[in-house]
Amino acid sequence: MLKQHLHSIYNIFVLLFLGLIGSFSNAQEESKPQKKVNFAGVPVVNYSNATGFSLGAMGQAFYKISKKDSISPVSSSGIFAMYTTNGNWFGTLFQRLYINKDRWRILAAVGSGNINYQYFQEIPVFGTGGFIGYNTQANFAMLKVERKIIGKLYFGLLGIYSNSKTVFDLPEFIPPSLLTNQRSMNSAGYTLNYGKRDNQINPYSGYNITFRNNFYRDWIGSDDKFESYNFTYNHFIPIKSSRDIIATRFHTAIATGDVPFQGQNVVGQDDIRGYTEGRYRDNQVYALQAEYRHRFKNKFGMVGFFGMATAVETLSDLNRAPFLPGGGLGIR
Repeated sequence: MLKQHLHSIYNIFVLLFLGLIGSFSNAQEESKPQKKVNFAGVPVVNYSNATGFSLGAMGQAFYKISKKDSISPVSSSGIFAMYTTNGNWFGTLFQRLYINKDRWRILAAVGSGNINYQYFQEIPVFGTGGFIGYNTQANFAMLKVERKIIGKLYFGLLGIYSNSKTVFDLPEFIPPSLLTNQRSMNSAGYTLNYGKRDNQINPYSGYNITFRNNFYRDWIGSDDKFESYNFTYNHFIPIKSSRDIIATRFHTAIATGDVPFQGQNVVGQDDIRGYTEGRYRDNQVYALQAEYRHRFKNKFGMVGFFGMATAVETLSDLNRAPFLPGGGLGIR
């Protein structure tokens, strides 16, 4: 049904600002600030054929919760806002805390926005398909609390609130009930995190393993009942000097149960960039990639990456699934 064709607001907002927080925090950790609070800002400029030009800005404050705590990474508070030429706008407030010698880790965020995007609708009868536009107005909030269990192993609880209203760009003869859809995608879950890295925020050697399991249920206000599983393994290999590393990554996202369209996983987010989000999607996505990173002076660097991904309904479909390559160069 058309009312099922709604992008996950969690994917649109949460993954975006988490990636920006991580990349923006790199320079701050290396600088070893001497002030009580360090402030920094960065512009964000991008172009996509689906959204047009994007212009945004992020501001963050970095600080230590306790002066006596020399083990915890710096905590941060921040704000991020962006506008695109096709009418998108969104903003988030976020808080990341490292407490009690890194025994506790807390991440909280709230956000709101207006998204004009598209999804790909296949037409099996004609063996083809096309993109259909839509507008989504959404609000979200999330909270993740992690506790060190033993050694470098952390266990955490995660809660996400997401409410949205979507209007599809379809001919006027379509019934109004199919053109507009209001939906909640609330979930609760748990996380496991284990890693041995030389730096929590900007590693140059070591590895990290994360697992997340979310449950979507009516008792927490979700309009759908299903589960999602995410597993990620990152490995960082130094070469030549501290300015050059190879970063490898394996990621899989799996949804089970009565999975709606918005609960499916897509190729083209953090893994195997370059694919229009929504063109290749299914219940399960598998991605493998490697990235060469070189750091210049003054905290500038370059990257070259290549990888492959696929999207399937079940694991048994892997032998006949399309493998999607992706690669590119970048400056950070």
